[in-house]
Amino acid sequence: MEALAWPRADASAVRMLGLPAEIAFLADHGVPPAELREAARLAERIGVSPSRQVIASGLVEEEEFYRALAAELDLRFQPHAPPLQRGGDVAAILREGLAATRVRPESPLRFAAAPPPGPALRRFLSAGARAREDIVVLPPAALAVELRRTNAGPITRAAAWLDEAGLRRFSARTGSSWLQKGFACLMVGLLSWFGTLAPLATLTGLGLMLGPLFFGAVILRFAALAEKPAADLWRDHRWQIDDSRLPVYTVAVPIFGEEAVLDQLIQALAALDYPAAKLDIHILVEEIDWNLRRALATRTLPPFMQVTIVPRGQPQTKPRALNIALAEARGELFAIFDAEDIPDPRQLRLAAARFLRSDDDLVCLQAHLVIDNPEDSWLSGCFALEYAGLFDVLNPGLLAAGLPIMLGGTSNHFRTQALRRVGGWDPWNVTEDADIGFRLVRAGGYMADLPSHTLEEAPRDLQAWLKQRRRWLKGYLQTLISHMQRPDRLVREAGVGATLTFLVLTLGTLLGTLLLPFLVVMTGVAILRGSLLSPSTPLDMCFSALSLGLAGCGLLTMFLVPALGAKRRGAPDLWRRLWLLPLYHLVTSLAGWLALYDYVDDRFGWHKTAHGLARSSRYRGPASSGRAARPGELTDAAATPAPPLPAGARY
Repeated sequence: MEALAWPRADASAVRMLGLPAEIAFLADHGVPPAELREAARLAERIGVSPSRQVIASGLVEEEEFYRALAAELDLRFQPHAPPLQRGGDVAAILREGLAATRVRPESPLRFAAAPPPGPALRRFLSAGARAREDIVVLPPAALAVELRRTNAGPITRAAAWLDEAGLRRFSARTGSSWLQKGFACLMVGLLSWFGTLAPLATLTGLGLMLGPLFFGAVILRFAALAEKPAADLWRDHRWQIDDSRLPVYTVAVPIFGEEAVLDQLIQALAALDYPAAKLDIHILVEEIDWNLRRALATRTLPPFMQVTIVPRGQPQTKPRALNIALAEARGELFAIFDAEDIPDPRQLRLAAARFLRSDDDLVCLQAHLVIDNPEDSWLSGCFALEYAGLFDVLNPGLLAAGLPIMLGGTSNHFRTQALRRVGGWDPWNVTEDADIGFRLVRAGGYMADLPSHTLEEAPRDLQAWLKQRRRWLKGYLQTLISHMQRPDRLVREAGVGATLTFLVLTLGTLLGTLLLPFLVVMTGVAILRGSLLSPSTPLDMCFSALSLGLAGCGLLTMFLVPALGAKRRGAPDLWRRLWLLPLYHLVTSLAGWLALYDYVDDRFGWHKTAHGLARSSRYRGPASSGRAARPGELTDAAATPAPPLPAGARY
């Protein structure tokens, strides 16, 4: 930084500036005192340390701050950490910023000091460590990198739930229990036997057994339809919280092979309307993802963003990477975004306001996901309808009734301590989002709706769509098996209502998806033969009434929920895709059977979805508008991709 090359200020003059000790020395190293006073004033107003503010604002880069600190204390500085001793509590070491080194016996060096801005830095300064040969000063980011490298084994075991604490948790890693396997084999055997002896009676009995589950799904959807939408909180001043009350927010963005959307991602994160000094953004990159690491090395990131390299290990999944970020998170709140996401810039503020105005048992908020490219294909159009029904009707309705939902994989907002109490995400579950929501509910928390939107890209071709959907459905099966290891414990911890909702959303979704083609064929055959419309016995009449009622209500909700969602989203033109939904659900059934095969063949395999392939954008406004258009504010940009970012731009 050029300012740090200016002549040193007179020491007596610096002492008279009235600056906080943790930044006063910067004036002695060429930073203009007026700018330091302004940073200190702003830091006091928003409730952060002055040192955090000068770095987060870009007034001084982190490396130059610690170079000046070392010069002020007459200590040695180096930009990269020396070899460190293994072991210890990595999170605690990072909080204090002091680690023992591992060097040659003849070397005087014993400690690497990288006290993070705030109390740790003030303690370091007050300790009076001056002109000592056994201490080297380095930036906190460099200390974190070396600690992760040195302790890669313990860190990856903890993140993969293979340490002592992790092995005590129920997880998708263990698969089904012997009791579950025995029950599944018994049911398959009985159905095969009775199906051979009396096919029609067996199908009738199976329908009666599954009827309550499917009726439960229909009832939940009708109940959600009856719920009124949330008020327009953007016009409600209750969500507006002064910067001084906002908590530190950690944002984790796990990405893999996402070079195509990297610039869009950086721009979207930089656009978040939140005090920079209270942002702690981790871009999580796998150690083996060399192309993405090289691409990130050419980008200039804002000071509140850092690239966190996830040590190689198994399973190589998104939830394992999230557990790495959770261990190092310094925020009271924790949010997740995906690589292709464009969240509304005010989403963090709205989430923070909701948490601040709620009791501590509110542990999770789910924002609304919006498909940005519904015009790419009939699949992406149906996907947009599906998301409209899910995030604007079904999820808000269930949450308003105090019931849990299957979280989406992004735009989730959590209390960090609640995540740590349950050990974070199950690294072996390929839909960690669905699993973590019910873990939090079982731990005594509840979820709520966050009426803020995040733009997402839908797969536009069948192959990509099938890969994504079969992973989701495989994860639903993993989640069902994990939580049903001890059904009695699930009911005791979550309650009867939440447990029944869980069964409808997991088991009901899976069975409905798998059996849909057979139910359609059976219904068609029964109608053609007359047995469904002209029953001959009271039992047949009862079965016909139940079947027709369930089929009619199911069809009704299939169309009503997404249609209402599109209306609430301000996109009624999506209705022209409604007639394609039966075909869409039949294709989903194919994905379900592929997911079942995947569970047997490759239980932990992760089908990666490629991004940056969208040909259209529906909701993003012109770049000059100053903000992304909110869903409902349709623009003329549907056929125009977002303009490329300027080369070398700093966001």
